[in-house]
Amino acid sequence: MFGHPRREGSIATGPKASWALRGSQYFAMSGPPEFAAAVALFTLMIALRLINTATWKFDTDESQHLHVVWGWARGFVQYRDLSDNHMPLFQLLFAPVYALIGDRPTILLWMRFIMLPIYLMAAWATYRIGTLAFSRRVGVWATVLIGCYPGYHFLSVEFRTDNLWAPLWLLAIVVLLKGPLTVRRAIAAGLLIGVCFGISMKTSLLLLSLAIGAALTFVFVGKRGTPISWAHLGRCCAAFFACAFAVPVIIMAAFALDGLWPQFRYWVFDNNILPGLINHPAWWIYLFPALFPVVVGVSAFFIRRILDRTIAFRRGLLFLTCGFYMPALWSYWRLVSRQDYLPFHPLAFVVYTGVLLTVTDRLSRNSPKLGQLFRTVPVPALLVALECSVGLISRPFWADGARVETDLLRATYRLTNPGDFVLDQKGETVFRQRAFAPIWESFETARISRGMMIDNAAQRCIETHTCVATKGKHMSVDATRFVERNYLPVGSGLYAAGAFLKPEPKDARRFDFDVVIPASYEIISPASPVMGILDKVPYTGARLLSPGRHIFIETSNQRRLALLWSQAAKRNFNPFH
Repeated sequence: MFGHPRREGSIATGPKASWALRGSQYFAMSGPPEFAAAVALFTLMIALRLINTATWKFDTDESQHLHVVWGWARGFVQYRDLSDNHMPLFQLLFAPVYALIGDRPTILLWMRFIMLPIYLMAAWATYRIGTLAFSRRVGVWATVLIGCYPGYHFLSVEFRTDNLWAPLWLLAIVVLLKGPLTVRRAIAAGLLIGVCFGISMKTSLLLLSLAIGAALTFVFVGKRGTPISWAHLGRCCAAFFACAFAVPVIIMAAFALDGLWPQFRYWVFDNNILPGLINHPAWWIYLFPALFPVVVGVSAFFIRRILDRTIAFRRGLLFLTCGFYMPALWSYWRLVSRQDYLPFHPLAFVVYTGVLLTVTDRLSRNSPKLGQLFRTVPVPALLVALECSVGLISRPFWADGARVETDLLRATYRLTNPGDFVLDQKGETVFRQRAFAPIWESFETARISRGMMIDNAAQRCIETHTCVATKGKHMSVDATRFVERNYLPVGSGLYAAGAFLKPEPKDARRFDFDVVIPASYEIISPASPVMGILDKVPYTGARLLSPGRHIFIETSNQRRLALLWSQAAKRNFNPFH
């Protein structure tokens, strides 16, 4: 689309040929300095990836996915026992891994590092796409540029479904670009797209983008070279779409045969469709009709100038697929999130890098001084250095953002027993059952506000004797108030059932209080043990209290008293700290 691919030169051999010279010739770079810069920056990219995997703050989606993985590993069934609005394949694949590792406070870090090979697979796929469409040089720089781009780099370290979904999509593109279109190739690509469907139904927009991009590219490439017959094209398309839809159909059939189709349909389809819910300006709907015709026109112009039919098809497919996906996402996707860009960015950076190197090569040929400058200081290397600088300034790796969630899991593990219920936002306590099944995010919050979903979190806490809670910022107002009134902060983001006791105005030794959650409680103070009479019976320690009004007459002259779930008190969780 932007001129012919740079020819890969012969490789210098012999003892006098340095590794940098051999590498620069293999990757058709401008010289050893460019190759050395690429190697150094690729190493930096991997180093930053490892560091940020351990220190980048956890997103609530990560714990939500891991909670479902924990559920499968413990014998619970997604949609029936655990609420989740994603397709189940990602969680099912990681359930055996979780079972091997077990419950531990650092489980999210373990899962992030286990995702590292998948990240490398995405990097390799980006390199292969750049090589097939342009050259090895473009493939190398596109991989490093996208790997250091902050918008992709930080999101790619997270343990989320999208970080398996996007690499599989890239592998499907590699399969389609690698050679002539055959039925076998169509089956392989279709199966990869089908697995993407098994991970996320957002694959529907990717598949539509690919189909539109491929159709338009076929039209623009025309009958140059040796075009395939309509019959062969039909067989390939039939095989591709049959395999693409086979995987989600099998998953749906499995849940239906298990009697879980209503739950599956609600959480995967019905829950994710809510008219009127949108998180971007309404005028974005005009972006697609305004931008896509421009994309089509530019694509037609450049594709017809490329003599090699194979190269023309590869570049046209990339450009048109990206050019359809982004405007369609902005205009017609109701909730646009940062992870929706994960399958787009690698392809886009291949195109960006191809354009950049084509322009700099032409400038180098026209101006020897510029050519010498670009060989000494490659432009892609400068852009990578800029990306790394922006990433370090905006999100410094020496600030350990992962510690907050790790401390929460460590405290949860120490405070609770396996059978205890918790009230949390999306499953951030990971390895405990949730009292209120629905997750609190955009769709559920909107449904509750519209009266389409019952917010019975308080009732469920009472029914399940839930004595531990968190206070997520997206939890409903009623749930937040319930936590504030009936739980005490005990550190690391956790709240335990209880309340600070206030003396009666007429008798400083009398404390009247209400219990809402039936459980065993202790009355504690910051210093020495508390003595007194609780409900007309001498207080000697932890006691099971039923819901209702209780009276405590204090005889130990403590100034500050608190009622606290006895299990929290025994395990040295203190609301006075």
